Amino acid sequence: MSAGLKVYKEDGSLLFDTEKITYGLLKSGNLAFLLNWPRLDYRSANLPPNEGSSYSESSVVDAIHGFSVDGAVAPIVFIVGSGISCGSSRSGNTTTFYYIGASPSTKFYYFDTMRNTINGAGLKCYSEDGTLTFNSLQYPLNIVATVRAPAPPAPVISNGIANYSVPFVGATRLATRFINSGPYYCISRVFIAVGAGEHAASTTFSRSFGQGKMDGMSAPGTPFPAYSNQQAHMDGAYGANGGIYFMSCDAARTTMYWGAPVTYNNYYGIPTDRYPEALVIRTDNLPFPFN
Repeated sequence: MSAGLKVYKEDGSLLFDTEKITYGLLKSGNLAFLLNWPRLDYRSANLPPNEGSSYSESSVVDAIHGFSVDGAVAPIVFIVGSGISCGSSRSGNTTTFYYIGASPSTKFYYFDTMRNTINGAGLKCYSEDGTLTFNSLQYPLNIVATVRAPAPPAPVISNGIANYSVPFVGATRLATRFINSGPYYCISRVFIAVGAGEHAASTTFSRSFGQGKMDGMSAPGTPFPAYSNQQAHMDGAYGANGGIYFMSCDAARTTMYWGAPVTYNNYYGIPTDRYPEALVIRTDNLPFPFN
């Protein structure tokens, strides 16, 4: 058995184990506006959907917010306030994280493997191969809850298609903007209580599903509802005071399709064989902003 150090909290739960790599807080702050992503128009139902030439960029754009860090190894990002992760990019040593449905008031907490870059008196632990596993000068990641997204309500079947009023049982639906300009988003969200204090959430994946004619629009020159605007939705989670929200909204870079009418003002194609899980942390003992 290899030598190591295990430290426990007063309630008996493990705080850290030097034989395992511990994550530490490396940066926190508010998301910033980065760029606009145009939505796509499907030019014609007669065109092959698997070819890029079948689509054109729309005049409707989504404001994408995010932040950048240098030297990311295995990042985990938690947010407080609305937003859904919609990818990341890397250029050289810089990684940028993107969020849709967010605003400059959304807060982020970026954790990664602990680093030996902070000077000062403290405890530093290493594995047998010399890898830093714990640095007491950093704020360690402490998951306080894991919450699974609620299932959707019972569907209404129309023409063999399951239609859902909301993606999550107990969710409410509204139209809103996240910033003062740009399109309105069709939002469904449900609050799940975790405990007192402010919490931040992180999800490992998002589901994509369809949104029917919820905007009351019809294609130019056609009587409503002869054709209706259909597009993709995506889901995620974010933290709040007392718990977290699971939320869905118009997907980043979604294709808006003026297709055959959908019978119900609902969602469809929701994957029910998998549900995102949110990792939850408390933020009251974490510095903000930090870096």
